Amino acid sequence: MKISEWPLPHVRVKCARCDREGRMKLAGLIERFGPDRDLFVVREKLTEPGCKRENKKQPCQSILPDARLVQAIVAKTEDDVLVKELLPEAREWREKLGMGER
Repeated sequence: MKISEWPLPHVRVKCARCDREGRMKLAGLIERFGPDRDLFVVREKLTEPGCKRENKKQPCQSILPDARLVQAIVAKTEDDVLVKELLPEAREWREKLGMGER
């Protein structure tokens, strides 16, 4: 997914190994990396240098905690949503973002 395709105003990133977590404004990431950069590559660039994992030989296991919510927001139909429990929040975000009903 390109940075510009992320519908939320912030991107949260968390390391599953060291529990380090941060939140960045989407606009700042677009300014820093450009709108067409792959968000998953950017995620690694943001977390790898500061990861506090014990074994530096192991890769940082950064994740996007809101990825499933984003999937629910951008899904073409509600039947395509992977985690149905996220549908109410996804509907709220779609309304806030002016994305219409699915």
